[in-house]
Amino acid sequence: MSTTKEWFAGKEWAQGVSLELHDSVDVNEFYKQYQAKPELWKAVFEFMKQDLGALEIGKYPLVEGEVTAIVSEYNTKEPENAKWEAHRKFIDLQYVISGEEKMGVMPIADAANAGEYNAEKDVIFYGENDGPLHLATPETYFLFFTGDLHRPCIKVDESSPVKKLVVKIATV
Repeated sequence: MSTTKEWFAGKEWAQGVSLELHDSVDVNEFYKQYQAKPELWKAVFEFMKQDLGALEIGKYPLVEGEVTAIVSEYNTKEPENAKWEAHRKFIDLQYVISGEEKMGVMPIADAANAGEYNAEKDVIFYGENDGPLHLATPETYFLFFTGDLHRPCIKVDESSPVKKLVVKIATV
């Protein structure tokens, strides 16, 4: 078994957080990012140990300029109103605290119709792309690296309220 697979399976990186990492996550990229800046990831998982449902809406700086947690509430969207997006400077950890939604994910290398990069907001929006959608629930969280295009906030059956944690983690 490879070092990466052993590391991932051991789950020491999770710092005791019992939630499951969605199987769409690129484990090799996660290993690379974690090994480069373990202190950032330790701060993330320590933050995730608390009662996330009790958190107020807002921003929580965890590591100055490198890790910020954002708690928001919104209603899920029609698929045509949910944009594909990517980031260059930050990895997104996305976790649905309450409610459920669908999230799209696909390799950015397979994407088309890129818009202009907004450096201030670290986001590129994309037009139409055909990537798989996954169910996001309070049991599972997602990691979207700079090589991933993602499309969050999509309704499951009908629009419904969601409380979500997004953690922005500086990439190497």
